[in-house]
Amino acid sequence: MEAKTTKGFALPVDKKKLQETGLSLLITVIALVAALLVGAVVILAFGSNPLEAYGALWQGAFGTGIAFTITLGRAVPVMLTGLAVAIAFRCSVFSIGAEGQLLMGAMAAALVGAYVHLPMILHLPLTILASMAAGMAWAFFPAVLKLKGNVSVVISTIMFNYIAQYFVQYLILGPFKGPGESPATATIAETAQLPDLLPTPYVLNLGFVLALLAVVGTYVLLNRTSLGYEMRAVGFNASAARVNGIDVNRNMFLALLISGALAGLAGGIEVTGSLNKIVNNFSANYGFNGIPVALMAHNNPFAIIFSALLIGAMRSGSAMMQTSAGISQNMIDVIQGLIIVFLCAEYVIRYYIKRGIGGKKHA
Repeated sequence: MEAKTTKGFALPVDKKKLQETGLSLLITVIALVAALLVGAVVILAFGSNPLEAYGALWQGAFGTGIAFTITLGRAVPVMLTGLAVAIAFRCSVFSIGAEGQLLMGAMAAALVGAYVHLPMILHLPLTILASMAAGMAWAFFPAVLKLKGNVSVVISTIMFNYIAQYFVQYLILGPFKGPGESPATATIAETAQLPDLLPTPYVLNLGFVLALLAVVGTYVLLNRTSLGYEMRAVGFNASAARVNGIDVNRNMFLALLISGALAGLAGGIEVTGSLNKIVNNFSANYGFNGIPVALMAHNNPFAIIFSALLIGAMRSGSAMMQTSAGISQNMIDVIQGLIIVFLCAEYVIRYYIKRGIGGKKHA
């Protein structure tokens, strides 16, 4: 640890931590560039121009002020599911259940928003809290299975995604189907709807601010509280944490519950901010998109803002890429999959980077 002196104040600088942060950022950039290059090869193989495709993607995401607000709105659910995945990963809990928790959170928000009648000052917070409680409740079952039966969290959360999907579908098409032919719930009351941040035709609501507050809250939890310290200790080395008196199972249990609450909040914001109801298959795999968001950010809450913005841009710009360049929107899923593949090769990339730096030092 060294220190720099600025106007009489000593500022501690952890060079090793800065180097590690820089290396993680470089690995993410390399993975992203590699994914885009391979994606370009795929686009070429289908007889299209990758520069035209990526240009249309950029234009659709950032070309106008309206497009930019759409991108910010698309980033909100993946920002929250990214936080959900990250907080579980930081505690060595590989939860894949954000999609199901988001669906249950959205369903709870739709029901409370439509069938509870209160003034807005009470109704809106209650609707948001209901979505978080539903997401947490849906994470409770895999957490108990892990705690009591040592059931794999990966397997149980994937299975609960399917249960949530078909359960919500049943509720939408059955007992809570709204009026009309459309497969959707009733529209929530105005008192349960998030206010807009910008006037029409811009489309950005208070959900974006709530997502940013969730980022700050997650950072404070992980880095400024004893619970966060214990979770990170379990993530670094569960055996060492257990030897030092940290209850590993308890921390994994709590990490899953908090993760579920964040994913449920994502669903609640989608209902109260954008959709005002649940339509069948409304989620564009937001829960699964949280995985590359967390991986690109290396589970850093503030970095998740930027990785979520990237995924949001891909999602909002994909429509123009399809209409202008003739490239299917499914290409975005291919690129996201490639990003995950290259990020999973982190240790290989890290090895060659360090080898290259070491070679330069000895040259």
